[in-house]
Amino acid sequence: MAPKSKTTVPDYKNIPHSHRLPTTHREVQRTFSKLSRQSLVSLAHQWLAKKNRDFCRPYLLADRETDEEEEDELYTPAQSYDELQEIYKELAARKGGKREIQDRILEGDWRAGVSMYQLATAEIQYLLDHPSSLRWTAKRLARIPNAKSVSLDMEVTNDSEHLPRFQAQTFMANLARELSPLMKAHYLLIRIKTMPMTILRVYIHDSPYSTEASLATDSGSADSAKSVLFIWPNGSPFVYSSIANHFGQVISDDGRHLRDVVQQAIPKAFSRPSARYQLASTNFTTKSLDALLAYRGPGKSNAASGGWSIFQDHNFSQNALDFITSQKDDSRPKASHGGKDTTGAGAKAGPGRPKRTLDDKETSEAKRRREVAAGRFGSSAQPNDGQGLERVEVRIDDPFPHVPTLTEQADGDASHISDQSTSHNRRGRPSLLDRSLDEIEELEGGDAWVPDVRVVFQGSHVFAGVRQLVEQGIVDGEKMPGWMTGEAGVTIGAVKEGRIRTKTGQIPGI
Repeated sequence: MAPKSKTTVPDYKNIPHSHRLPTTHREVQRTFSKLSRQSLVSLAHQWLAKKNRDFCRPYLLADRETDEEEEDELYTPAQSYDELQEIYKELAARKGGKREIQDRILEGDWRAGVSMYQLATAEIQYLLDHPSSLRWTAKRLARIPNAKSVSLDMEVTNDSEHLPRFQAQTFMANLARELSPLMKAHYLLIRIKTMPMTILRVYIHDSPYSTEASLATDSGSADSAKSVLFIWPNGSPFVYSSIANHFGQVISDDGRHLRDVVQQAIPKAFSRPSARYQLASTNFTTKSLDALLAYRGPGKSNAASGGWSIFQDHNFSQNALDFITSQKDDSRPKASHGGKDTTGAGAKAGPGRPKRTLDDKETSEAKRRREVAAGRFGSSAQPNDGQGLERVEVRIDDPFPHVPTLTEQADGDASHISDQSTSHNRRGRPSLLDRSLDEIEELEGGDAWVPDVRVVFQGSHVFAGVRQLVEQGIVDGEKMPGWMTGEAGVTIGAVKEGRIRTKTGQIPGI
């Protein structure tokens, strides 16, 4: 009689921290090969701490089987945790390559397998070592207005627009309850001490019908990212989301779909009766964590960038509401030392070629351009501030200027060009700047022609480059619109009459 095939019964349990993956697993090899020697040693000390020993148990001498040959072992197992800690202290004190530590971890001390907790902490450690390795999208956690609870605009009550309380255990239980019927996942919520934020890592196993044993085998499916990262800045209504992909790894549509599923479950985990929340778009995307904390971090819920950054960064000792500009009194001549004339006329002419004095006109113009740039950008957009945005894309919605001297034939040619531009279909993925049907109907009902003009600024630090153009006189800093200084705090949007457009019904502060 043929043996009965095993049936897989779906369960609603999460993947535990102690579940081990083999050291030859693709995700394990990729993650550990990216870490530096110092990071690997730091992670080993973290895993050997008393609070993490239950789900980071190493291979000790007591775990060796009696019939196992000692000749096949490249690394002799340690007898205790204290001995392992001393070994990694010695490895940290001496110089060497990261391959030595990686082989020691995967082939020696944790040869039995790497737990899900170890894999998650290694991935987060790489993120902290390389803050610009992933692309982040900022969302705003906002309360859905309730029609039953009507309150006055100026009334402040306990039920006003307050953020929900973040209780880690309750939030994780609610999130797992929302996602368990859809997927099997491993969750790790950790608070970062070096930066004001909390990170949630979700390792997605896309089917609840798969058991824990299926995680240990490399399937022949597409090589797509399975980890999704979310960051909560301290005291901020924003949430950053990203897909943790390796270098050269393709982010498939399935990975984006799974990220959206988790992203939709987060506000539901925060919600409670009579208080529902949602994640609204902020049109802000960047690869720099420092830029995210600068534009969408603690106390940065409004558009206070550009020239307003002087008040945002508390550069003044007095209150911002009591700020009074004090102009320098240039009419009073400066006193010279000892009443002596220190001008170039009284200086002795030495031998050789006389020194050429700077042109006063050029010096005053350059100084004025720097002052204009300082007034428009404030303390932001510095080349080495580490808060650079890589890409800013806008669509110009201003109508084409009317020229009354054109002939009817030229008008016909212009209308023909407009027909071609409207009928032209863009290739590739749809962009957020594509006009909706309502916007197209609004433009068709108007008298003026509004072409589809898009401007893209791209570089290592977009607004720092614009500031340098203002200082060099290439861009007029006085006539420049405010969105070119970063005041709007968005990386993609539509511009009309020099300002970023805000859709009706959108959440304030975005």
